[in-house]
Amino acid sequence: MSPVVEVFDPRAAAPADLAAWSAVHAAGRRELSGGSPEAGELAERLRRGYGGPGWRWAGRVHEGGPVLGTAELRRQPHDGGIGFLRLFVDAPARRRGLGTRLRAAAADRARAEGMARLQSTVLAGRAGESFARTSPHLRTLLHLELQVQSFDEETLGRCWRLASAPKRGYRFTHWVGAAPAPLLASFGRVMNHLLDAPGAAFQEEPRRWGPEDVRGWERRMTDDGSRLLVGAAVDRTSDEVVAATVCTVTRGPVADQHDTAVLPAHRRRGLASRVKATQTLRVHENFPHVEAVAVTLNRENTAMLEVNRLLGYRRTAERLLVEDDLRP
Repeated sequence: MSPVVEVFDPRAAAPADLAAWSAVHAAGRRELSGGSPEAGELAERLRRGYGGPGWRWAGRVHEGGPVLGTAELRRQPHDGGIGFLRLFVDAPARRRGLGTRLRAAAADRARAEGMARLQSTVLAGRAGESFARTSPHLRTLLHLELQVQSFDEETLGRCWRLASAPKRGYRFTHWVGAAPAPLLASFGRVMNHLLDAPGAAFQEEPRRWGPEDVRGWERRMTDDGSRLLVGAAVDRTSDEVVAATVCTVTRGPVADQHDTAVLPAHRRRGLASRVKATQTLRVHENFPHVEAVAVTLNRENTAMLEVNRLLGYRRTAERLLVEDDLRP
């Protein structure tokens, strides 16, 4: 029997199909990046229409069988001509043509929507990389490290010692959800400097974020039900954010560490390490079910790799950001 791929609408799907789709998708994200929404949480968000804009497909090994493959296509926020694909197949169903069918459906839709390129991340040296390289037009954009910081006693002690060390001229704060109005504009200015990191131009465009841009970003970061936690260093003189780091937390045991940025005039003062150490402690305090934080870093970002080493992060895998050219 041939694999079957169909457009997947979570709001109209049968409960069993929605549960299976969410379970495969959540497990795939957990394998790829360390953290993921819990399957039940994801299913509920999708059923209520809160999964964010995009296109989705479900794959079955045969007609009438259970959902064993998922694909989700979204436009990259920084460039509408680039799609980002998340594609996962349950391990027992791999190498049976299901992934190929799912990718073809997503590529066809991307072309129809005017996208010229399709990006995705895969685990280096694993089945996902071999599958991705079956495309003749694939190129590797970035080599990335997946790192995990476990909340063990030694690591929390490291973070406490660093976070509690005085840093004259700055105070450290955090918020869950939307940025406080007095810090909104300066937080946006810090986030504008994410493009300073090596390789960031492949995933972001030059930005000049104002308050509304920050609010839109906050909505995107939480459209799958994740909680957003931001840690910041504030200049005591100006009372403005000069460094920040971002985490998202689900009901699962692993939180995702995202962006960390410091304004150029405030670099080389230990702010990145302190703001990340403080963030670890805030995650631990605010979300006691979280046992670790996972982050993906460009291997060329040596400064942040050193910061993470000080904070007890350990490399667990290598990932690749790959891009497929969809043009004829």
